[in-house]
Amino acid sequence: MNNSPNFPSMRRKDRELSEEEAYEILKSADYGVLSTYNGEYPYGVPVNYVFDGKAIYIHCALEGHKIENIKKHPKVCFTVVKNYEILPDELSTAYQSAIVFGKASLIEGEEKITVLRTLGMKYSNNLEKIEKEINDSGKATGVIKIEIEYVSGKARKR
Repeated sequence: MNNSPNFPSMRRKDRELSEEEAYEILKSADYGVLSTYNGEYPYGVPVNYVFDGKAIYIHCALEGHKIENIKKHPKVCFTVVKNYEILPDELSTAYQSAIVFGKASLIEGEEKITVLRTLGMKYSNNLEKIEKEINDSGKATGVIKIEIEYVSGKARKR
């Protein structure tokens, strides 16, 4: 997956992580930044998400800036950072990050309901409340699916 000529190799090879390590970061981070493009400007927005091992899913409103951008330009970038720590004595930062490039689309039906449950369970263990929210707001909620075309990981450890 990571041998595409469309994506340059990482400059800092000493900080490059394996594809498996990048996927582990995607599985365990709390939030990410979705970057879309409207043809004139990029737009990055922090979002909650879930990664199922194959795709990234983000809940959203059914209209708005990111949805309009995805309709025009479905290629997106998604970035997560975790274990972030400023190292003042080194004038540096320790971190782990993963960057995904892929194609985004809105999903519907049972796949959407399943993802909404999974998202809810990532951030809460109150299944009753999650089901109520899905029943009350599920029709007015969108779910973006990012099909991964390329992933990379990078880390600076202490």
